[in-house]
Amino acid sequence: MKKQLIILGITLCTACKHDAPSVQPVLAPDAARVIAGTYTANLSRIPDVKSYPINGKTIIIQIERISADTVRVKVQAPANGIYSPARDTTYNKVYVLTKPQGYYLTLETDTTQPNNQLGSELVIAPPFPPATSPNWASYVFLPPGYKLGRVAAEFIKIK
Repeated sequence: MKKQLIILGITLCTACKHDAPSVQPVLAPDAARVIAGTYTANLSRIPDVKSYPINGKTIIIQIERISADTVRVKVQAPANGIYSPARDTTYNKVYVLTKPQGYYLTLETDTTQPNNQLGSELVIAPPFPPATSPNWASYVFLPPGYKLGRVAAEFIKIK
């Protein structure tokens, strides 16, 4: 009986987290299927951040499912100053890391930096119920010739 009371007490304590969100994101076992689609840079959720298109140009990312945890990522990015990685690139085999906060894709690492620091990455927010598909993503990249660090652009899923 004492053991059952201890287990009940632990269960009640863990269930009473006050900082947990009331709606949890839905993360799917087939992450690649969930995030597959076309994303375009034109969302600005942060005040004072210029939204795309900039100078009449935008960035488009296409994600294709290869397996449950692997995708092909195509980036169409015309040169546009610090607002673009300035090249079209295809990443043929990208692993999808699934975390409670979303889906993480490491596109490039910078081999000139210690520990191969990230060069570019894509973070896709998980959907919140009742949605079944994410509707926004963040693409972090290093523009050519830019020396002040990486730049982030926000995307919405268009299909």
